[in-house]
Amino acid sequence: MSDPGTVALRATQEGSVQAIAFSPDNKRFATGGDDTRLRVRSIEIGQPPLEVTVSGSVTGLAFSPDGSKIAVADFESVFLRDSSTGTALWQGPLAPGNSVNTVRFTPDGQVIAATDTLIAVLDQASGATKRRITVDPPLIADVDLSPDGTRIALAVDERHGGNHQHAGSARVHDLATGAQLGRLTPDDAVFAVAFDPDGTQVLCCSADDTVRMFRAEDGKQLWRVPEEDDDQVTAPHCLAFDPQGTWTVVGGADGFARILDADTGIERGRAPKLNPTSPPDQSFGAVTHVAFSPNGKHAASASIDNAVRLFKVDGAELYTVPTDEVLAMRFSPNGRWLGVGTMNGALVIDNGEANQG
Repeated sequence: MSDPGTVALRATQEGSVQAIAFSPDNKRFATGGDDTRLRVRSIEIGQPPLEVTVSGSVTGLAFSPDGSKIAVADFESVFLRDSSTGTALWQGPLAPGNSVNTVRFTPDGQVIAATDTLIAVLDQASGATKRRITVDPPLIADVDLSPDGTRIALAVDERHGGNHQHAGSARVHDLATGAQLGRLTPDDAVFAVAFDPDGTQVLCCSADDTVRMFRAEDGKQLWRVPEEDDDQVTAPHCLAFDPQGTWTVVGGADGFARILDADTGIERGRAPKLNPTSPPDQSFGAVTHVAFSPNGKHAASASIDNAVRLFKVDGAELYTVPTDEVLAMRFSPNGRWLGVGTMNGALVIDNGEANQG
């Protein structure tokens, strides 16, 4: 039995790993990046990887719900491939001149792909585009699917439009119709969005240094952190919901990942955990990625001080693992593994048998 924090798999390769994914059965780990190779590895030591040459830099990966296929964001196209052989089943270009940044599967197997300006719903069998949702002004900075796959939340950075103003919005669209259901407009670009487990609320963070919760159906704000009369600034940049809907985790430029109560926004804990008698450690780097374990008891963060941390909701750390600069981070479906893509390869960290489920 491995201790939490043990590196179970180290996948070295030339160049960066920008996209990672775990198979639904928790046994395989897929990676892709700027070396034009898709790799699918068994987490068990000694199994050679499946390697497939792709057209360009891989920026997104997702296994189908049954694990038999893998969607690949490959330069300007989306490929659907057999996850065991790597055979391309279809190729779906979305918009010439626009790279595909994200791919996801809905629970019923539809493929969702995003560029800077477009969300496309693709048929799994043929790759045909069933729905297009366009965003103007751009840029789509982040997306999240509701757990039932009926809605999509968008983080939009409107600073890239022609007016060059500090503006942005968080939007919720119905995937069946494309209609906008709700919209929240902070005072600046929105960096990240996340649905709660029942898909009725959305968490977002913005360049105006706020974290806000709003209703998906109409955009009504439920709470914001900090409050308007509070001068606390954490420069939040990334966030996630716990699968039970009790907590959220938010990463800030001040070097902390904060656990917030999902109902109120009140802070429960933070990592690294502060020593009450000591000032904050100035060596903490800005947090770039956060994620919640499927058991809802632990969260993970990655920061530019080249450290990945696993911690409890009160901020108590289970481990700290040194890494290169992190570009992607994700838990396996059972929470046993934490996958990390970096500037120089990828690794899978063992969270321990006791911390899965």
